[in-house]
Amino acid sequence: MKKCSYCGRENTDEALHCKECGTEFERDSESDNSGLHDEVKTVTIRTFTSHDTANIARSNLEAHGIQCWINSDDGSGAMPYLTAPGGVRLLVRASDVEAATALLNAEASNQGDKEAGVPSDATPENKNSFVPIAIVAGIAVLLLLLFLSTGKDKPGTKTAYHYAKDGKADEAWIYRSGQLIEYQEDRNHDGKMDHWVYYENGRRVRSESDNNFDGNPDEWWAFSDGGTDTVQIDTDFNGIPDLFCTYKNQIIQHSEMKPNGSKFITERDVFKNGVLTENWRGGDSNGIFKEVVKYDPFFEPISTNVNLFYLPPVSSK
Repeated sequence: MKKCSYCGRENTDEALHCKECGTEFERDSESDNSGLHDEVKTVTIRTFTSHDTANIARSNLEAHGIQCWINSDDGSGAMPYLTAPGGVRLLVRASDVEAATALLNAEASNQGDKEAGVPSDATPENKNSFVPIAIVAGIAVLLLLLFLSTGKDKPGTKTAYHYAKDGKADEAWIYRSGQLIEYQEDRNHDGKMDHWVYYENGRRVRSESDNNFDGNPDEWWAFSDGGTDTVQIDTDFNGIPDLFCTYKNQIIQHSEMKPNGSKFITERDVFKNGVLTENWRGGDSNGIFKEVVKYDPFFEPISTNVNLFYLPPVSSK
C-alpha cells in the first residue's frame, strides 16, 4: 500500500495518484521504463467550483468502473478560500477520457445538473479558460477581506476591531509600530464612534467623548503622571466647554462653572474625599460670590451665608 504524503490516504501499490487528493506519486526508474507510461497518463476532464459536486461526479464514474482522481489547490478543502482560483479538478486516465466525458454528459442531461454538465473539455486551451476568471475573483475576495480586517489604516498603523451582534464595529484599537496609540468606542451602537482615548508610550494622556451623539466631542479629559486629571465639559452642547473639574487619584477635588467661555467663575463646588463640602454661588467678573453653602458628609446643608465673599484661586496641587 502507498500512503499519500499530503493527505495520508492509503492507496494501492499500483496507484499513480492519491485517490483522495489526486497527488501524483513518485515513480521509480523501473516504472518509467516499463512501457506503461502512456497507459496511465491522466487528463483533467472537468473543473468544479466545490468538492461536493466533484465528489458526486467521481462517485458516478467509479460506479461505472472508471478510475478517477480529484485534485485541487486548497488542501482537499481545508483552505476553502483557495478553491476559487483553480477550482476542483476531476482527472481520469487518458484512455478513459471519451467514456468518462460521455457518461458525465449523459448524467447531466438526465438529471439537469448544470454544474456537472458544464465541460471544461480535455484540451488545454478550453480546460484553462476557467482559470483567469477564477483567479481575478479570488484576488478580489482576498483584497476585500484584507480591507475589512485592517480598515483604512495610515502607513505604519494597524487597526483591530470588535464587532457587535449586528455586525457593526463597536470598538477599535489602533496600533503604530506594535504600540497602542488610540482606542475608539461606539457606545450607543449607531455605527459611529463616540468615545476616543489617546495614548503615548503606552500611557493614557487624553480622551474625548460625544455625549449627545451628534458627531462632535463635548467632553475632554487630560491625564497626568502625577494623578491629577482635568476634564472640560460642554454642558449645553454649543461647542464651548463651560464646566471644568479637577480630580486627584480619580477623586474629584473641585468643579467650576464658566458659562459659554466666560473668563470668570459663576459657581464653584469644593469636595473632600469625593464628597461635596462647599458650594459658592453667584460669582462675578471680580471673583466675588454672593452666597456660600456648606454641607455635612450626608449632603445636608449646615450653614448658609448670604454676603459678599471673595474666593481665591484653588490650587490644583
